[in-house]
Amino acid sequence: MSQFFESIRVKDGIAENLGFHQSRINRTLNAFNVSKISIDLASIVKQLVLPAEGLFKLKISYDLNGNYHSVFTPYQYKQIQNFALVDIKGQSYNYKFSNRDWINEALLHSGQDEIIMHEGGLIKDSSYANIVFFDGVNWVTPALPLLEGTQRVRLIETGLIQPKALYIQDISSFKQFKCINAMMGWEDAVEYKIECIKEYFL
Repeated sequence: MSQFFESIRVKDGIAENLGFHQSRINRTLNAFNVSKISIDLASIVKQLVLPAEGLFKLKISYDLNGNYHSVFTPYQYKQIQNFALVDIKGQSYNYKFSNRDWINEALLHSGQDEIIMHEGGLIKDSSYANIVFFDGVNWVTPALPLLEGTQRVRLIETGLIQPKALYIQDISSFKQFKCINAMMGWEDAVEYKIECIKEYFL
């Protein structure tokens, strides 16, 4: 079983943001002391026949021995009406592990469409994406997310969003928020009203 994965957006035959995904793979391999193992996304993608039209998720799963496999699936945006606040109580997801059982369980037991995870009040992520809040002037994202998403890194580098320590008590000061991940461009991400976040703790 593969231990890690990357979800790459493929739009009309183009695999996007490969450099950001490659950087995360490299960090993962370095963290587990197998930096001599190579998972070269550019080479992998070059060997694939990319769907010429439409939006697809290219999932590349890999392990610490350099084994990998890839699969394309048509991508549909998640429909969300309400969010629950869930305290993760010390749980972590620093790398893009294939095993997401505890996150899926937290979502299942939340009673809402999606969750906003926090640790003792410090906001982290949703179950499937990084979060960005709008205060009327700036878009800000939690400085210490559960996982540093590739879209998040790209948007910080371009200056469109700013990292900042955010707490539950700060939520009421924002006007709206977005969930962003590799599959959703900035313009594609839905803007949710703050009222969508329900007071709920696991």
